[in-house]
Amino acid sequence: ENAYSIVKCVFKDNAYKPKTVTDIKLSINILDSELISPIFHYQTTVEYLLKDNLANHIMELIDREIEALKEEIVDSGRQELTDNEVMFERIKLVDKFTDDNVSDPNSRRYTVLGKKFIDKIEGLRAEIDQEDYDPLNMREAIKEIIDSENIRNRGFNTAVNTLTSILDTSKLGYQVCDNKKNARDCYIREYEDEDETQLPDERYAIRLVYFDQAQIRELKRIYDTRMAAFIREVDAAWEVVHQIYDQKKSKWFGLKKSVVDFEDLAQSVMPKKWNKERKELNTDPDELKWDHLNFRDTTNTFVEKNNRTYTVEARNTAGKIRYLKEKLQDMYGYQNPIERVVVDERLNILENQFHKFTYEINPHHLQPGLLLDVDMATSKRKQYMMKGMANVLNEFLHGISRGFADAAFATFKRRRSTVRDDAEMSFASLPGGGDEGGSHHDDENPGAQYAAPSAGGASPSSASAPSSSSESPSGVKGAADVTPKSYEDKLKDMGLKEL
Repeated sequence: ENAYSIVKCVFKDNAYKPKTVTDIKLSINILDSELISPIFHYQTTVEYLLKDNLANHIMELIDREIEALKEEIVDSGRQELTDNEVMFERIKLVDKFTDDNVSDPNSRRYTVLGKKFIDKIEGLRAEIDQEDYDPLNMREAIKEIIDSENIRNRGFNTAVNTLTSILDTSKLGYQVCDNKKNARDCYIREYEDEDETQLPDERYAIRLVYFDQAQIRELKRIYDTRMAAFIREVDAAWEVVHQIYDQKKSKWFGLKKSVVDFEDLAQSVMPKKWNKERKELNTDPDELKWDHLNFRDTTNTFVEKNNRTYTVEARNTAGKIRYLKEKLQDMYGYQNPIERVVVDERLNILENQFHKFTYEINPHHLQPGLLLDVDMATSKRKQYMMKGMANVLNEFLHGISRGFADAAFATFKRRRSTVRDDAEMSFASLPGGGDEGGSHHDDENPGAQYAAPSAGGASPSSASAPSSSSESPSGVKGAADVTPKSYEDKLKDMGLKEL
């Protein structure tokens, strides 16, 4: 029912206890449009807060106009509007309440609130310098009214308080709650110590942070830079290892050994012209080198360039690191010269850091809104923390996310195409008494005394019988008499007499 998206979900063995403990990472993105209480940054201007509320008010006015139009169409007997027609009508009504003329005070955009009020708070943020503060100014008065609604801090405070209260009631206590309120960033950890070697097997850490479009854009730029740095360093290690390999094949005075690999065989049996052309192709940056055939990149279209997944790059980089380790093992075996020790240390550092990097969230697939990032460790047998945190997250997301809103179901009305005239039934009150013939007729068709078919659904004789009794004192046909009957009337209807 809730409208949120899982950005990342990873289960992996713990680095220190891989057989008994599982590390779980779950990242959930709740968009701005899905939050029940909207979140704004502390540095948001008062003008933006006011315009945002004005825009919401205009949307409410448009919805009222649409509801009135729907009622008018239903009353006139015309066919109801489809979802697309409702959307088009809403777009047409935008011009009725606002326009793009910012400079004209008589513009429709200033119908609800005048231009002079908005001009007074232009550029005003959450704080005013003491030297410029005057409680009698219009600017300070407008800011005081908006601050009294607590629009700026209400959304993020609600999210943090909801999460902490659910953790308390779920008996998942925490030792650290570092709420960087003005940055809209909150860290909650079960234990104060961050050393994984000293922590128990069941633990959790939660980060609740709000990102806007500008922050996500900067996160994307940094993520691209880090990925390019990893690729560059792994390629450098690739060149060093292959240079060591080429030198190891040589003897003293530059003399070559016997055939060791394909390159040696090609140089010994193929013509020099063929080897020269092949070498030029392998050194051309626009061509794919023979030793990179296993690590080909996919073609980047407009979609891939603007929504970078880095799936191929991550797979290629991890594969290159494994390949270089195997290459060193083939070259040296169980020997450990200084060259191998240095390269092994470098590859281990790159591998560990790259695994941590790929474990993080790719900001290219984040959208402005609230990000809930949960890192937890749980025992593979008991899974106590995983089950407890599942209940916490379910309750939390249900409390802050408004869920999916389908306009077709939200404004559902019974359509005329589903109303059948031949299936209508008219209800009539029971006659006060009856003779034996009437009682015998009721026994044969007991439903006839309660409901009579509408016009065309019964014979004239049966339809005319209850016509007088089916008309209520108010003149409405088909009205049912639901007045409670006395004890004597009930006995009379059943043909019984009290002794």
